[in-house]
Amino acid sequence: MANFRNITLSLAGIFQSAQHVINLATTGQADERVIEPLIESLLKLEADSCEDVYGNISNLRPGLRLIETQLRTGASGKSANLGKYVASLLNLERQLNRNSEMQSVISTRISQIKRLTEHSQIMDESIIHNIAELYKETISTLPMRIQVIGDQKILQQPQIQDKARCSLFCGLRYAVLWRQIGGKRRQLILNRKQIIQTAEDVLLGR
Repeated sequence: MANFRNITLSLAGIFQSAQHVINLATTGQADERVIEPLIESLLKLEADSCEDVYGNISNLRPGLRLIETQLRTGASGKSANLGKYVASLLNLERQLNRNSEMQSVISTRISQIKRLTEHSQIMDESIIHNIAELYKETISTLPMRIQVIGDQKILQQPQIQDKARCSLFCGLRYAVLWRQIGGKRRQLILNRKQIIQTAEDVLLGR
């Protein structure tokens, strides 16, 4: 039986990462407090439980609120771009899942990047750049690529490119977790109400 609490939490990570990319691409700014815990999750390749990956569930509150808005039928706050990014990340995960060689490369490189955090803050530009370069050298070579849409002047900035790739990598990490714990595309339609209710329950501390 599917664990909809964990499925909803991992889905929140995907939504939160995708919205961070949108904010970066359209304004050039995004709250680091939103993405920092997701980067921490990205660097946790080995975890004993889903909670170990999530860290403090309060870190996923922005994503849980996005689920409430995005999955409600007829919700006025829906974002077409957000839905596209989430769908693209789920599709990208399916491609990565079929490429064991790339998974091995990513695992090794992520471990190396994690060691860098012993001497640098996780939001240090060098850490973000290393994660972005790994995304560029691996995920960006898959047949399906995610095209970031936004203000071209903003997107031409190297730091914004690094942050956007890093955010997409975080979303992909949560997409991998989502599949591992039983997440399926059809649940977004057939179990929509259950996912929304679960998101509300977690936000209310139930």
